[in-house]
Parts: sequence; C-alpha cells; structure tokens
Amino acid sequence: MEQTASQGPYSSRGTPADKRQTNRHEGLHLGQGWPINPGSMIKLAILAADAWLRDADIRLQLSRDFELHDFSDWQSWDAPTLLKRIRSVEIAITSRASPRLPEELAENFGHFRYLCHAHGSIRHLASKRLLEKGLIVTNWGEFIAGVAEGAMALLLCQLKQLVTLDRWTKGGPDERIYQMFPCTLEGRDVGLYGFGPIGRHMARMLEPFGPKIAIYDPYAKNVPAHIRVCPTLRELFATCQIISIHCGLNDSTRDSVTRELLELLPQGGIVINTARGHIVDEQALAELVGKGRLLAGIDVIRSERNWAGSPLARHSGAVLTHHRVGSGKGYPPGHRPKPQLPEFIVKNLAAYRQGKPLINVVTAEEYDLKT
Repeated sequence: MEQTASQGPYSSRGTPADKRQTNRHEGLHLGQGWPINPGSMIKLAILAADAWLRDADIRLQLSRDFELHDFSDWQSWDAPTLLKRIRSVEIAITSRASPRLPEELAENFGHFRYLCHAHGSIRHLASKRLLEKGLIVTNWGEFIAGVAEGAMALLLCQLKQLVTLDRWTKGGPDERIYQMFPCTLEGRDVGLYGFGPIGRHMARMLEPFGPKIAIYDPYAKNVPAHIRVCPTLRELFATCQIISIHCGLNDSTRDSVTRELLELLPQGGIVINTARGHIVDEQALAELVGKGRLLAGIDVIRSERNWAGSPLARHSGAVLTHHRVGSGKGYPPGHRPKPQLPEFIVKNLAAYRQGKPLINVVTAEEYDLKT
C-alpha cells in the first residue's frame, strides 16, 4: 500500500479536519465510552509483552471496537516479520516491554498510522524521523506533579538525612544521632537543570521553603523575575548547593553532568535526578557519594534493568527509587488493583475512531525536549 502524505497529527484516518463527518451514533457507547463505529473495524495490535496487557478483560474491551491482534510474542520474530506485522495494523498499543519501531517504516508505513504508548518516553520506541514522516504518537502526557513531587521527596529526604536517622534510631542508642544537624532549604541555592513543565512545577513547590532558585535551560522562556538564569551549566553547579535535574535526554544533554561539574558542588551537596540516567556520569557521582562529598536522590540510572549493579547501589549516601517515585497514581499498601486501560488511552482510541483531536500528542518539534 502506498504511503500517503501526512495531514498533521490529528488527521487520524487521512481525512482533513475540516471535512470530517460527525459520527451519527454519537452518544451511544460500548465498553468504557467508545462510540459505535458503523464502518469497518480498525486493526489494532498489542505490541507489548507486559503482563497487564494480557489481562482478559482488557482484551475483551479492545476487541469490542477493534479488530484485535496479539503481537505480545514479538520477541520471537525476526526483523522482516516485525516490520510486516506492524505494517498490517493501523494502531499499535505499546508499553515498557515493546520493540523499537523499524526505521523502514519511514519509507512505507503500510496501514500503520498511530502509536499509542502507555507510558512516558517514546525515544526508545520511535525515531524522530518516523514522527517527521507523519506517524501519530501519543503517550501519558506530562506527569508533571508526580515527577516534581518525587524530586522534592528525594531532595527533602537527603536534606533532612532521613535514611541515616532512621537507621541509627532503629539500631538502638547511638550517640551519632546527636551530632547530626539536618539542613533547611531556606536561603539555600537550589539549581534546576531544565525548566520545562516539570522544572517549573518543581520551582513552584520550592518557593514556600524560601530557597534561592537558579536554572539552566537554553530553551527557557518567560522565566519569573525572582529566578536566577545561569548562562552555562558550569555556573549552575558552581553557585548552587543542590542540583535537581529535569531536562530531556538528547545529544546536548547526554553525559552533560560530568565529574568536573559534580566536583564544583560543595561538601554535602545534593544531586537529584528524576529525568534520565544517561545525563549524569554515574560512576563519578557514585565515587563522590562514597567519599562522603555528595548525597544523591536517584530515580533513574543508566541501566535500569540492573539496579543492584549500579555503582550508586553500594553507598548509603544515595537513595535509589527504581524509577517509581514519579508515579502519578498510587494505591494503598497491599492493594493490587485489577489491570485496566489508562483513561488517556481510552479517550485517545475513541477520538481516533471519530477523527477527533487526540490528547498528549508527541510532535517531531517536541521530540528532542522530551525525556
């Protein structure tokens, strides 16, 4: 099938937005709010090996309104088979255990139009070129509050030395407790590396504590007057006691937090990273934490399949949270909810079927700024 030119991120089925027809069955619903489509069913594949997407009720829900294809065994396919099967469907739902889309799709998408990702970063799934060629991509959007709250929790945990106090308190009488004087944020210089939606939310949460906030972000606009803008990343590290990383991972930020920059932080400085592990020289940070020079609150590392193998895992001065501290939806301890499709997926699948605008669209222009 010849690939037609893209008509923008919302032209879900090749129909210009100003010529779309309103679904005459609007108001009638199946499943979780998907309007009945009188036309042929769209081919949708689950292109993920994640256990939650194998749930029978989720698959039944999807099969009510789509011609459902199970691609959960993609790991057993060779490259030509993967390419052929992706081209055979119009929508693919992906999750953490999904393959990277073949670059050959850029030359011929076949029937494939829409990548509906169940999580955040899509950089490991699709190249920027695929988006430039017209592939529609959505994700869970900006989990702004959850990630910023996670960074704040790690910062306060290390600033107040909660892990050490907890360990020494539970271990019985320990005179060292009375030699500890946890710090306050008031008056401290806190540097934010990245001032996108999450960095801005972090700044708003910090303000009531009274620190002096500085940022480094060459793309930042409309920065509040009370926030100091650093012209270089070096200046940010040289003038702050605490650094919280909120930038996206791209060619300019990869490995940008070097040993040299880390050594500019003062004794007892704190590094918080809830962005991406490959931004920071993990080995250098681990060595400085091991020497007692720095403290770290780390939600992301370079190899997240092996947290125990991280050099940071050997040091009590680093708090590691397994890329979970930024989760925006929690449950009471011990409660395991039944798997269900996230609401943003339900809404986007409904909108796609009706030719309506999608939410949480990732554009080619935004690609390099996303984590």
